[in-house]
This record gives sequence, C-alpha cells and structure tokens, in this order.
Amino acid sequence: MQHKTIGLIGGIGWASTLEYYRLLNEMLVARLGPAHSARIMLVSIDQADFVAHAAQADSHAIEQFLVKEGRRLQGMGADFFLLCANGVHLFAPAVVPRIGLPFISIVEETAKRVQQSGLRKVGLLGVKQTMAGRFYHDALERFGIATVTPDAAEQEVVHDIIYTELVQNIVTDASRNIFLSIIEKLRLQGAQGVILGCTEIPLLVKPADIDLPLFNTTAIHCEAAVAFAIED
Repeated sequence: MQHKTIGLIGGIGWASTLEYYRLLNEMLVARLGPAHSARIMLVSIDQADFVAHAAQADSHAIEQFLVKEGRRLQGMGADFFLLCANGVHLFAPAVVPRIGLPFISIVEETAKRVQQSGLRKVGLLGVKQTMAGRFYHDALERFGIATVTPDAAEQEVVHDIIYTELVQNIVTDASRNIFLSIIEKLRLQGAQGVILGCTEIPLLVKPADIDLPLFNTTAIHCEAAVAFAIED
C-alpha cells in the first residue's frame, strides 16, 4: 500500500524527536502490517539556533527560521508536515501558510481528543509560552473546555525541568515527583485530566503514575499523522 511521506521539523528536543520516529513507525506497522515502515523526512534543527531566533524581540526572526526549515521539507518531497514541539505552535499561524504543505497541528488534534473524552476542564503543562499563552486555551475553548495551569512559580519549575533535563533525555524520580505534585494541585482546581503539552513530558510522567487521565500529545500527534499518511 502506498502511503504519504511524513515531514518532521524536530530536533528542538532530540529526545522527543526520537520518540516521534519510534511511534510513527510502530503505529503505521500496527495499521499496515510488519512489511511496512513509515516514510519520514526529518529536518532536525539545533536547539540553540531555535532559542536564539525565538529570543529576538522581532517575532519575524523565528518565523522566518521555521519557514526556511519547512520549505526544506517541501523541497525534499514531504507530503505534509508536523512541528514536533507544542510550544512552537505559538508561531504556526504565521508560519504554516508560507510553507505550502498540509499541516497536522498537535494543538488541534489534542483539543479534539479532549472533546472526545467528554471532559470539561483540563490542566495544561508545558513550557512557559504554552502554559501562559492562549493558543491551547483558545483551541480548547472552541470545544467548550476550560483550562487550568500551574501558578507562575510552578510554571518556572516545569519550564526549567523541561529545558535542563527532559530535552537531554534526563529523567529523574525527583522531577517526576515534582510534576505529580503539581498535577495534584491542578486536580484540586477542578482538572478532570491533564494535557502533557510538551512532547518531552511523556518521557517523565506515565499513566501508571497517577489516577487521572493524561493526554500524551506526542502520541496523539503521531496517531493523527499516521491516519493522514495512509488515508486515500
């Protein structure tokens, strides 16, 4: 069976990009059988380059950077593409229309999954621009779902663990316990489930760790990509 070539802009956190490659192949094999593997084209960007462009006061710098990487995927022959990081979706509205490929949004796919679950209020974890920004909140609001986030001090803690540990594939029990404590506080605020809104967080927090529904955005994104890749 012919299936589409998946384009990935990854490498922002190499550990989660590795997880994308594994999940896409496992999910496609589950759908098509062991004779198949996923057609993937990866543009792995240097995290330092991304951070340097994102830190510039003019948002056009990071937007131009991402457009350039996306057009590389287009030139390589990808049929559609994914941004392998939740926080980067802050720039998606300005970037995606300039790349010229179909796009699978991790935010939209996660919001649809939460809606399908029937939950009406969820917690959101991620890097600071994800928790403090509006792009996830707005997507969920369109489905009538409320969002709660950690307080400012806890957002700093979550952000720091992601950037100093998880993006380097460093997973510790101490950090897991911190995340579980923060999730419990979100539960007390009424969260019926929690979005792991950074593609590295599922490396740390697993469903077995807590009796609350967790939305693994990496897996949700990969499932949507495989479905798109094999549809007629």
